[in-house]
Amino acid sequence: MRALLALAVSAGLSLACGHIPQDLWQKTWRYGQAWGIDPYLLAAVVWVESGYCPQAVGRAGEVGLGQFMPGTWRATTGAPLEWRKDPDWALWATAKHLRTLWETHRDWRKVLWAYNAGSGAVFSGRVPASTLRYAERVLQVYARWRGGS
Repeated sequence: MRALLALAVSAGLSLACGHIPQDLWQKTWRYGQAWGIDPYLLAAVVWVESGYCPQAVGRAGEVGLGQFMPGTWRATTGAPLEWRKDPDWALWATAKHLRTLWETHRDWRKVLWAYNAGSGAVFSGRVPASTLRYAERVLQVYARWRGGS
């Protein structure tokens, strides 16, 4: 699977969507390291959230690589909402948000649940089944890209 990741990364500066261009991989690595998040985990979150499509828009109004809702974006960045589509801002914000959630939950599954459904769902013990599946998808992608099974 690392070979597939290398192939995806080697695609260069082309538009992202279903592969990771070299420039976005480098930014993923930089922002992951800056926030103390394993870049492979950051990449797995972005992959599952948006397929690395900066212009991605979800059904609930989430936008960009990290699929941020307006309130989470404002709380994480304080930046204008239209910047959610900017790959630099989105990768930086995704890494920062994961770090913040880690500081709150100290368990990567719970961090992923909170990323997807909010910390309120985690604290209340009412994590939707779709969120549990989301976390497992992220962890599967992460394990493949890290060289695991």
